[in-house]
Amino acid sequence: MNPIEKKVREAKHPVALTGAGISAPSGIPTFQGTWKNQPIRDFLTREYAENDPIGFFELFVDMVKWCDKEPNPAHKALAMLDIPVITQNIDGLHEKAGTKTVYPLHGTLHTVHCTACGKKRSSKEFAAELKELYDEGDRQKIMEGLRCPECGGWIDTDVVLYGDSIHHLYDAMRLSEQADLMLVIGTSLITYPAAALPQIAKNGGAEIILINDDCVKALEGICK
Repeated sequence: MNPIEKKVREAKHPVALTGAGISAPSGIPTFQGTWKNQPIRDFLTREYAENDPIGFFELFVDMVKWCDKEPNPAHKALAMLDIPVITQNIDGLHEKAGTKTVYPLHGTLHTVHCTACGKKRSSKEFAAELKELYDEGDRQKIMEGLRCPECGGWIDTDVVLYGDSIHHLYDAMRLSEQADLMLVIGTSLITYPAAALPQIAKNGGAEIILINDDCVKALEGICK
């Protein structure tokens, strides 16, 4: 038996905290990457999205291709272990792998919503329409494309941007406080408040297992 699987099976309240490193083997770049020769994270701010929506959604349209990526063995292993996952990722790969309880702190790439009527729609559908407008290069048409077809309100991403409040913070803190084992997988623990969760778990007596070097190898054999 994989030693991590053994630990999880023995724990009463295990939980996993995951970051970009778990999805890298699926072909999803981290926010340490670049866009137009600048760090991607510089563009993923609420300030930039509001000041330059055309520039922001040009990046968003490119990011939506990540929705087609598939879970790797590390995602599948966590689903097989059937433990709650707190994730900083927006790719939806834990859900795709079959994990029943997922708390995506930074939202999801898979949907967008209207800021006026609240109607949600598929990001892939929205991005496909928007890409045609970007290819035409007409800024006025692009701005019209950022309007809700139902009510004319502005469309916004369901991704939590820098400057936004994260989602599911109460649930994440509750799980961390109750945990007796926390797997911290593929995250450098730089971004707060997610970076504080392992300390919260540790303060409650949980064992913390850090897996950063090779997530797939560390969890191999579990999903076979």
